[in-house]
Amino acid sequence: MFFPEDRIVILVGHYGSGKSELAINLALLMTEEGELKEGQSFVGNKTYLVDLDIVNPYFRSREKADFLMGKNIEVICSAENFPGVDLPYMPETVGALFDNPKTRGVIDAGGDSAGARVLARYAEDIKKGGFPVYCVINGNRPMTKAPEEAIKYIGEIEGAANLKITGLINNTHLLGETEEDDVLRGAVLVEEISKRTSIPVVGHAVSKEVIGEMESRISPIIPIDIHLRKPWEV
Repeated sequence: MFFPEDRIVILVGHYGSGKSELAINLALLMTEEGELKEGQSFVGNKTYLVDLDIVNPYFRSREKADFLMGKNIEVICSAENFPGVDLPYMPETVGALFDNPKTRGVIDAGGDSAGARVLARYAEDIKKGGFPVYCVINGNRPMTKAPEEAIKYIGEIEGAANLKITGLINNTHLLGETEEDDVLRGAVLVEEISKRTSIPVVGHAVSKEVIGEMESRISPIIPIDIHLRKPWEV
């Protein structure tokens, strides 16, 4: 079972990678189980989901703010009183996540280099804390379907955010039409990207609806529930 022991996890990924869905699932995991790598018990303390994705977001983690609040997860986003509006600033409460060691959180960062520039504002806090920055890869998206394209994208994000990607997460999917072959093909892709960049593969995000027998073929698997669906999706 994949579980991030770090107090704060940062997710970046191209438009359509599914990182917002993954961010919600990781935040839920943080509130339910696990200990920090320093050995500190966290269960029952505050969890934040920071929605930094302000550039062309299709699925927004902020859409589930009410649901997450019921799970003791506070969503922080730009224009908190107007969640459908994207503004290039963040409330001061983001600093509480970095400053308070009794909190945990997931940062859902921008999907392209322009969005990653917002993340750069917190680069020094992230470096100081040694918090991981995971790049979520969907091998079914045009900009990350081949190693060369994905590596170019990773370089653009690193440059814009002034941060290094520390891990890769395979999240290859086709929304409700995802099949095992999609995930397994994505696993091959991220392994090749890892080989060329020396960035480790830290997990494979797989909808619980399609995990099947994949646990015997790839690991570690990050089982996820699907929370972000558009009205026309089953």
